[in-house]
Amino acid sequence: MPILVVLALLIALVAILFALQNAYSVPVSFLIWRFYGSLALILLLTLALGVIIGLLVTTPTIIKRGWVSSRQKRQLSQLEEDYQGQAQDASSQKKKLDLMHSAQMQLFSALGLTEPKTGLLEYQLLDQVLTHALNNLNPDSAWHRSICLFVMDIEDAPSSDDGNARAVWPIITDRIQRQLSPRSWLHFDGGHRFYCVTLGMAIEAAADYGEFLSTTLDAPLQLVDASEVSVSLKIGGAIARSNTTVTSQQLISQAEQMLEKSSLWGRSRFRMVEAGASS
Repeated sequence: MPILVVLALLIALVAILFALQNAYSVPVSFLIWRFYGSLALILLLTLALGVIIGLLVTTPTIIKRGWVSSRQKRQLSQLEEDYQGQAQDASSQKKKLDLMHSAQMQLFSALGLTEPKTGLLEYQLLDQVLTHALNNLNPDSAWHRSICLFVMDIEDAPSSDDGNARAVWPIITDRIQRQLSPRSWLHFDGGHRFYCVTLGMAIEAAADYGEFLSTTLDAPLQLVDASEVSVSLKIGGAIARSNTTVTSQQLISQAEQMLEKSSLWGRSRFRMVEAGASS
């Protein structure tokens, strides 16, 4: 604020000096009129007239810009309302899917198809599930145009002798399940390896999905007693499309080979191959 006051005083001083030094009268002619006035006053009036003309010239642009800004604000407001509506619909759909998934898992548990450590489908069912999915591959079906198998290996998890083991595995399972696509489901081998079956993804989308899943356990796990446990996840994958001939065991083998390579190649924790291609 003091700087603005000083600047205003300096401008006023310059204006006063200018008026004092140019106080003499000069003639001004305009068409048939002729009059006399102070040179300083005439120059200031000319400057003011120029400012007014400039404002008149720029006024249409300013008004147009205001209209555009107002229209964009209305459009942004409408987009925000649409987004909120879609977010609510998505949230509602996710809740429905979660309820359906929970009901399915309860049914599988009642049928004795889940293993006790995580409550997921047993590994022994994986071969049957993959065989069924491979037999139903169809390029014209959004859900059955491909099948991806992601093998996720949990490292540094507490051993069965550790008191935290029983609490850690349900948290790991929940963390992974929360990141799954509605087209995915999990099997567990009872040790430290998850098998994620995913239907209908293109190769590029499956690669991005695998990279996303590889970050699932980056944050430490929060236990009930407020302690933290850090584990790491390595992941490998294989994808089969309708134009390839591959068995369930070949798909599992290639996905596990990619898992081994993801551990050996260091930085990147995810590797994927198209089933039937050289790995």
